[in-house]
Amino acid sequence: MKKIVITILALLITPVIAGAADEVYFDDNTSLEVNGLTVTIQGGTKVDDFVVTDTSATFSLSANSVVVIRSTDKYTLSNNLVDVLCGSSYSQIEVTGATLGSTLVFTPSSNTCSGTTGGGTYVAPSGGGSGTVTPTTPTTPVTTTGEVTATASGGGETTLTTDEGTIAGVSLPSGAVSASTNIAVNAEEKGAVLSAYPAPTNRNVVGGYVYNYTAIASGVDVTSFDSQITLTFSYTDDQISGLTESSLRVFYWKESTSEWVALETSVDTDTNTLTVNTDHFTYFAIMGLTEGTEDDEDLTEETSGDTTIVNGDLIRNPNASGMAQFDIYIVKFINDKKFKRLILSPHVFESYEHFDKNGNGSPWDDVIDVSQSTMDEQTTSDLVRTVGDARVYKLVASGDTGTKQWLNMTAEEFASDGYDADSIYEINATDRDAYAAGSDIKGASASSSETIIINTEFLRIRSIPSTDGDIIGQVYEGEIYELLDEQDGWYQINANSITGWCYGADGTYASKQ
Repeated sequence: MKKIVITILALLITPVIAGAADEVYFDDNTSLEVNGLTVTIQGGTKVDDFVVTDTSATFSLSANSVVVIRSTDKYTLSNNLVDVLCGSSYSQIEVTGATLGSTLVFTPSSNTCSGTTGGGTYVAPSGGGSGTVTPTTPTTPVTTTGEVTATASGGGETTLTTDEGTIAGVSLPSGAVSASTNIAVNAEEKGAVLSAYPAPTNRNVVGGYVYNYTAIASGVDVTSFDSQITLTFSYTDDQISGLTESSLRVFYWKESTSEWVALETSVDTDTNTLTVNTDHFTYFAIMGLTEGTEDDEDLTEETSGDTTIVNGDLIRNPNASGMAQFDIYIVKFINDKKFKRLILSPHVFESYEHFDKNGNGSPWDDVIDVSQSTMDEQTTSDLVRTVGDARVYKLVASGDTGTKQWLNMTAEEFASDGYDADSIYEINATDRDAYAAGSDIKGASASSSETIIINTEFLRIRSIPSTDGDIIGQVYEGEIYELLDEQDGWYQINANSITGWCYGADGTYASKQ
């Protein structure tokens, strides 16, 4: 949890401004200490600014602002806008700028609020007013400006009205983004856009605009989302004069293949509205066929939200948790199987010249952002062999480093142990040398006949024989496992299909039988 400590001197007259003049975001729970009292600003809070004096904090709010402040000490969270929720284990206030004003003045008191187990009461900031606590529903920010800050808990909605009287909108459900994300819908002159991104020859772009949807979280572009989002577009009767209304589709520009691709589109001819679902942002346009024109049978129409990837593509999920959002995988399709392999580090990534498909010297531009559902369609492979070397290694990554273990076994043992030859990737020497050598993984005929027994309540399994290794599982007291290898007091075992190392500590934690 982040912590902000603001020390206020009694002689200080000018308030301390704890944020920039622009909007302030709290993506994580953040402890705020004011004059000796500590409260928590809950993750997802978004304000224009906040100012702290020696006795209070003032939050500047706008239409999309959300402020949630909690005290696990059940302090009385006096303020000028809302009642205090006093529960059995904490007190809390929640304010939205859209409905409750433009400024929240918050004055914590060391007095504790009164509450009851399992419920609690609302305690009004200035006496009077109480009620039964009810579950709160996450607030969904809604605007009509073409811009909105979507939250992880509430999602967000916005619509943009053009000078033609048409509307382009977007609705993100709860969970579509993992942190506060600025969503924008921009109407761009179609002539300028289509000069760079030509439309299919038999399709007519409806209206004078193409719509550019963008999303930015913490200064980073977000082009794909963790769940389906809904886009809506309207058109006028004049705009589709001479076109077959039932042929209208929403198309998006697909960067990887440089083409417009149709989404599965719901056409409401009564309200002149088109609706689609998608999981990524790019350019979108309404297109239709001239009356009497037959559809292009070769035109690919994708099921809403699907991201098409092909053999050799580089993919990542920018909305994954933690450092996983930076992980890049290379895709491999073989014999109707789909695999992905982690590229260990930027140095390894740049050592593969063929990744630069566009030949512009920047292979990073060729990475495709996908949702987690698309990422999960590929099975992760950890088997490789170096060019010119028939030996197959199993890789275990740990940050930007890792270990490689030679599968020291026969082809029959390889198959009987459940390994898939189709999943083996061919790597270069730079990739190979980025991994430290680990112990061999031996086949059944060469395996040790010794076993170990776990002597402690539970024991962690690590990726390498060191406390620096990642924790990849754990085993429990009394369990017995075959001893695969041994290094400096560490035992290699396979538990529940996880192969790793546990520390024996001279028999204290585990011992050989």
